[in-house]
Parts: sequence; structure tokens; C-alpha cells
Amino acid sequence: MKKLTILLSAMMGLLPLTSISAHAAYGTPFEGWGFVQDDWQLVCDNTLTCRAAGYADESMLDTPASILLTALPQKSIPNVQVAFEYQEDKVDSSDNELRATELWLNNKNYGAIEKGALNTKQTQQLLSHSRQNTKIEIRAGNDRWTISDKGMSAVLLKLDEVQGRVGTPVALVSKNNPNRQTPKAAKAKPVIKKAISYSDDKQQLDPAKLVYFQKNINKWIDIDAKELIGSEDDMGDCELVNPKTEAYQRMQEYGADRLDWEFTPVDATHTLASHICWQGAYNEGYGYWLIDKAKPRRSQLITTMGNDYSNGEIWATHKDRGVGDCWNRAIWAWDGKDFVQAEDSSTGMCRGFAGGAWDLPTYVSDVIPQSDK
Repeated sequence: MKKLTILLSAMMGLLPLTSISAHAAYGTPFEGWGFVQDDWQLVCDNTLTCRAAGYADESMLDTPASILLTALPQKSIPNVQVAFEYQEDKVDSSDNELRATELWLNNKNYGAIEKGALNTKQTQQLLSHSRQNTKIEIRAGNDRWTISDKGMSAVLLKLDEVQGRVGTPVALVSKNNPNRQTPKAAKAKPVIKKAISYSDDKQQLDPAKLVYFQKNINKWIDIDAKELIGSEDDMGDCELVNPKTEAYQRMQEYGADRLDWEFTPVDATHTLASHICWQGAYNEGYGYWLIDKAKPRRSQLITTMGNDYSNGEIWATHKDRGVGDCWNRAIWAWDGKDFVQAEDSSTGMCRGFAGGAWDLPTYVSDVIPQSDK
């Protein structure tokens, strides 16, 4: 997750990335919203699984629709899902009509869509249409949802490049490209052995220890660090941690009670210190520092984007604009020594789906509780 993206979103109100989608492609598949071209995006995770999503035009937010291709390395046919929402005045449509959805390409019917997924033949037809102007529709009775083809070809070509498919039989759109690659193998998913931590109902310091932490926290954490407070030219990641910053002084006028440090025991020898770092119109972020009680001066910053800690996990969840149709999330899990990244993901472009359309991770892991065998 990119701190700058989230901070700009929170402090200024994010102009959705789709509003500049008519311009040249931008982004990298392995960060944030990934590689974006027009109405399509490509997001790949650390195992080299790639997900390409296409959406209805931005002007059609009242009838959102999207299609998602999930491509595993070296697998010739991706899994393809579709998502769409009825207008509010059509929520009483019969169950039969809701189920009777069909895929149409250039006004030709390619059959029923079963359980929200395309079959192999439908997927092959979609891919074969990807290098030409194609009208992609989902039809149910008299209702229509149109998914834009703008950017589809570029995004699928980028997918071929990332997974080493170009010029090979497993290429999605570039089988005949003379610049032959070698298909890449999937990478192993990291395994995190989650350590036992205090349960939520026991996460309190004794009064004497709390006073000690409050008295010394500014000695253990360099609140003057440029990373936190920024400079004249750059905004810091945690301006609200330092009383000398303008942001701190402004909040002190109307929300001084929010400027206190909080301390949460993780286990018998570690404590999390947290402090609000920044606040915007519809997002805010807290800094979380891990304190080793034996060596408190060596406190470790985990994130300045967090907003919750519970049962050995720090969560950072933010929406990319006020209506809440696009979100991003990161999770760090306790392994007994550190909080290590367990997940980083978004829900895709801001295209009218309540809560977002998909789960598009850039980082995944297997988190195994210590009690599991």
C-alpha cells in the first residue's frame, strides 16, 4: 500500500483514478490499483497470480458491471467471474429473471452465465474478441449491463508479459508475438506462524506501567524524524504525533483528547504504542510502534496507516472516496517477534459497487495460528 496515495486521499479527497483513465496507461501490476488502461486494470500478487478487471464506463455508476479474469501462472485458461447490480427500482425482479443471465459479445448470444462465472468456451470467446472492438454485455430479460472494452487488450497483453506468456501457447492475447518468453512458475505463498497474543479483554497495562510508558514514550520514539513530521516541501506520515507541527496544534483546538498515546500489551514482553497520525474527510490513520519492554528505546514502527488492533493483528482499512465504492486494506500479523505483513489488497476501481467490486491483492500469505497443527 502506498502511503502517499492514502494520505492524499485522506487530506485532499481522492479524485478517482478512473477520471484520468482516458490518458496513457499507468501504474505497476504489483502495487495499489495496479496497471490501469482506460476501463481495465491489472493487479498481480506476490505469488504471480494476476487479476484483470474490466468495468462499465464511469458514466454508468447506477448500473455497475464488471468482469474479472484470474490467471494462474502457466495455466492457459483463466477463471472469469462477472458482477453486476440492478437499479434500486428493479430489486423486485423475479428470481428466475435474476438467474437468467447471458453473455453477449457484439450482439451475439454466447449462452447462460452459470453462478456468476463464464465457462471455458465463453472465456475463449471473450479472449478471442479482446484484440478487436467488442461490445461486452450481460443480459437478463430486458435488462442490459455493458462492460467497456477500452483498455482490455492492453491489460491482457501486460498480463502475458508479467507471467512470461508472450509468444507461447499459453498466451492470452499474444500467441503469435515473435518475442517469445518463457512462462513463469507460480511463487510460493509466504507462511506466517501467528504467535499467541493477549486476548482483547486482557489488553490493559497496570496503572504504574501505564504512567511509566506515558512519561517516556517521546524518548523512545523520535517524534522529530522527517519521516513522521515531513518538511517544508513534503508532508510527513505522522504529523499529529509532534506538538510542534501545525496539524497537531490545529487538532489541539478541537480534539485535544485524541492526541493522547495509547498502549496495548501484545504479550508479556511486548507492547504496542499507538497515536493518531493524520485525519481527513473520511479516512484517518494511526501509527503503531512495537515496544520491547526489555529494550524500549528500540521501538519499531509498523505502520502509520493503521486503524485497528485486535488479537495479534493490525488492520489498515481505507476508502478511496466518500461514497465507499472502492477500498484498500492491509494487515500485519504478530509472529512472536514482529508484526509482519500478511495482506495488501484493494477492491478495484471506483465504479459504483457498494463496498467495491472485487478482492485484488498485491500481497497474500497463509497465516497459521500457533494452536493449529
